Amino acid sequence: MTQKYFLLVSTFQVLNFPGATTEVLFHVQEEQEEDTLIGSLGDNFPSPTPLKYKLLTYTNYFHLDSQSGNLYTTADKLDRESLCPLDTEDQCSMTLDVFILSQEHSEFTKVTLFILDINDNQPYFSESIYTISIPEDTAIGTSFVIDQFAKDLDIDHNADLSYQLISPDDVFTLDQHVEFLMLILLRPLDRESHSEHRMGLIAYDNGFPRLSGSATLVVQIIDVNDNCPVFLTSNVSVTLPRNKSVGDRVVQLQAVDADDGENGVIEYYYSTRVAESIKKHFTLDHSSGLLTLSEPLQDEVMRYRLSVIAVGLGCFPAVALVTINLENIQKKPKIEVRFIASHNKGGISIQEDVPPGTIIAILDIIDPDVSISRPLFINESSPFYLRSSDSSSDTFLLLTSSPLDFELKEQYDITIIGNSIINESFTVTETVKIQIEDVNDNNPTFLNHLEEIVIEENNVPGDLLLTLSASDEDSGSNGDISYYLLDGDPKVFSIDSESGTLKVSISLDREMRSSYIVHAIAIDHGLPSMNDSCVIAIEVLDQNDNPPTFASNEFTFFIPEDLPYQGEVGYINVTDVDSGSNGDVSVHLINTTSLFSMGQDRTLRLEGPLDYEKVVMYELWLEARDKGSPSLTSQVKALVVVLDVNDNAPFIVLPESNFSYVLVPPDTLQGSSVTKVHAIDYDAGLNGVITYTEYGEISPSANLFKVDANTGNIILKESTNSHHCGLYQLLVKASDQGYPEVLSTIVWVNILLNQSISNRSYVESLIMMSKTSVMQENQVITLEPCLKSPPAMAQFSWSLTAPVVLAIMSVSIICCMAGTLLFLCSRRNSKKEKQSPDVQLPLQINVDCYTKDWDEVKSCDPPDGSGPL
Repeated sequence: MTQKYFLLVSTFQVLNFPGATTEVLFHVQEEQEEDTLIGSLGDNFPSPTPLKYKLLTYTNYFHLDSQSGNLYTTADKLDRESLCPLDTEDQCSMTLDVFILSQEHSEFTKVTLFILDINDNQPYFSESIYTISIPEDTAIGTSFVIDQFAKDLDIDHNADLSYQLISPDDVFTLDQHVEFLMLILLRPLDRESHSEHRMGLIAYDNGFPRLSGSATLVVQIIDVNDNCPVFLTSNVSVTLPRNKSVGDRVVQLQAVDADDGENGVIEYYYSTRVAESIKKHFTLDHSSGLLTLSEPLQDEVMRYRLSVIAVGLGCFPAVALVTINLENIQKKPKIEVRFIASHNKGGISIQEDVPPGTIIAILDIIDPDVSISRPLFINESSPFYLRSSDSSSDTFLLLTSSPLDFELKEQYDITIIGNSIINESFTVTETVKIQIEDVNDNNPTFLNHLEEIVIEENNVPGDLLLTLSASDEDSGSNGDISYYLLDGDPKVFSIDSESGTLKVSISLDREMRSSYIVHAIAIDHGLPSMNDSCVIAIEVLDQNDNPPTFASNEFTFFIPEDLPYQGEVGYINVTDVDSGSNGDVSVHLINTTSLFSMGQDRTLRLEGPLDYEKVVMYELWLEARDKGSPSLTSQVKALVVVLDVNDNAPFIVLPESNFSYVLVPPDTLQGSSVTKVHAIDYDAGLNGVITYTEYGEISPSANLFKVDANTGNIILKESTNSHHCGLYQLLVKASDQGYPEVLSTIVWVNILLNQSISNRSYVESLIMMSKTSVMQENQVITLEPCLKSPPAMAQFSWSLTAPVVLAIMSVSIICCMAGTLLFLCSRRNSKKEKQSPDVQLPLQINVDCYTKDWDEVKSCDPPDGSGPL
């Protein structure tokens, strides 16, 4: 409980009053009127001087008189149930703090107020209606527990409850226990008289005045099969006219069973004593008990007696006797119809394809008094006529007079008339309904026997193409039409047999198939069935769904390095299976180069010079683009391999010049290699394969040396001695294997066969003089044997006495040497980019970045590190 306290500003000396108590107890009943005196604090604090009282606890329920110390209630009434909702005993209390002051003394004290309960709350039930179910065959004295107690917010005797049952018919009574209530049956139950019992259940408390609360107790009686069927009338007699028609009502029998549900179900049957000859004239409905006429009544019978039983579940049957009396009526002339054709309750049914003259019925005139004139006639125009029978004048035949057509008219109601001879105003008539039955004599017919439709490829499976519609003038099943496909793959197209909707079952691909011819048939349900067919031409329209396709994943072209300008490098074979502009393809170079160009005819052509010795292969990326919207593209890599042409002659590396020489001692062993000719060729393949041959010789002794054709080694063929000493000059030719033209280079090999060189200048002068002679291929020039001393070597076949000749030779030699030096320098500068002078690989690829994907090429760095290609 929230309490507020007043703050005393002044400070007092707190002393105890003589004989005063520290806590004051008061008792007050709830719901007291305003200003009701609860008690006085002055009685608890005697003092010779006046006292003042101050209530420190803030409350809406009490006020304290400051002079007398009397405690009173306020306008806010006390409600124990709201102040102490959880207390179940008389312990609901409130505590107040009071400050007492006199001229000499002051004190704090607590006032405890116990709030006493009064009977101000009536008992109540949590539900206003309680329902229980009891079988009607429950024995007297049976008890049923009612677990529904009332509640009372008061306490003690105010909440002690007792119960009373208000039962108007005294069928039940109530027995109260501590834990539950017992409902006790006092009288037998009968659901058929009372299906439920409504009683009042009242709860009283023991307070003063006594308060009560009530609820309704509903006891529903569950039915048991304790009743059997009983006819309301056990003897039934009816009079029936003889002209009653088949199906007319004769009598309604009724039995009752007081039970409910399945226990009260009644079925009606003929007794076993009823003859079959009587049963066939009447139909008894087993569930309703309605008796109807099933056959025409016999003239000679005057009365029928029937025994009918009513049967219920688990009961003996109830019996009712039914007497049917037939009226006597005067016989009048009439026309009876005997049907030849099939008939029903509505009349005659004949098919429309019966031929004229078909007998459909026989008409007999029943005329005891012979009052009807003959012949009979039909009073309206129809495709029928009457013909008298040869056997009797009272018999007539009804025949068809012309072809029938169901589609023109489905039914004829013809009236056959016989006039009275006695009374002209009296006629005998008989109406015959003739129903024309349809036969399947009309084909289904398509509105269009050729349907042309178009559909784009890549459609959604299940797309509707069209709805076929055929009509059939026949009716019923003869006019019901089903649609089928005569041919075609059912996985491609499907048709709904009832609606005729033609759908495509798959996603079409024009590149696989551009058109379809489908034959559909409409078949009616007649017997035999008839049909009609139509042709459906389906054209598949192209979509740009196929990119151009190159004939190869990578093109490789081999071209000679001397291919002329605008020469054809190769043809780019690319196709696009789409049609029209979707399949119109153009090809262009992605990595643009001035050396190659792509023509409109898809031919790759050369636009500049090639040099196999510089670049042996070019990697190009081509893109093919169609003209669809949006256009599709494909890329492919094309490698252009430059084939070597024999455009480089062998280059002599050893000896270094035509004027160099080598000293060979005479005692060199036979077969030794004394020197070597080595040449290189910057061409590839056979164009770079070099062989060596001896082209000429100037020597003292012929055939002393030989040249190895493959290695260029100069080999001593035989043993030598001092007799062989001298200067040997071999002219060696280095030739490649080029085709169609072989290129070669000739070099002098100077060999001095001697122990040592005593006069180097003399030797060099001899070598220089010998270069002035013009050698022919395979010419051998023989020198005389040299002496051991240099003067002996001066004996040479050349004339040294002609100064003019020597001068000319000297100038020639100097010019040759200068030209040779200039040629060697220019060749070395042009070949300095070569990787190796000794090794040439055919079709060498001089690129460091080699991929098969253009995107990879674009991101690949060249060897020089200059960035992406």
